[in-house]
Amino acid sequence: MARFVFALILTATILTQATILPGVNPLNVLPNLVLVMLFIWSSLRGAREGLFWAFGAGLVLDTLSLDPLGSNGLALIVVVVLAVPARRRVFHSGVVIPTLLVMVATVAHALTLDVIRGVVPGYQLIFQVLLHALLVPPIYLFVGAMDRWVVQDAGR
Repeated sequence: MARFVFALILTATILTQATILPGVNPLNVLPNLVLVMLFIWSSLRGAREGLFWAFGAGLVLDTLSLDPLGSNGLALIVVVVLAVPARRRVFHSGVVIPTLLVMVATVAHALTLDVIRGVVPGYQLIFQVLLHALLVPPIYLFVGAMDRWVVQDAGR
């Protein structure tokens, strides 16, 4: 049940990110909500499940953005790999470690896509890193609550 709910939310996030946000956002910097959602889900559920979602989300993003097939999936694999240390809860902090790691994952994701696309990263990357750091706490709380709610429902 949790995977089905996450699939619906991730699909809505992908469509929103690819179609609605570019037209509504007056800034040059767009949040990559798929990156943040996938990072948090992988930190809660593990790398195996994160890789599954990275593959599917990457294919859909490649199709919608007309990128070379596999480029977004490859960049999202880097995000999943960086989410693994957040699962271990090294310092038993709820959101601090995932926030720092999502900042690193944002840079790695952007650099991977820029190398594949053959472009030079711009100053927007700094603002995107900061934007993702601000988005982690509310999305982390939402996804964590959804995960616990779905697991509790399955236990009944």
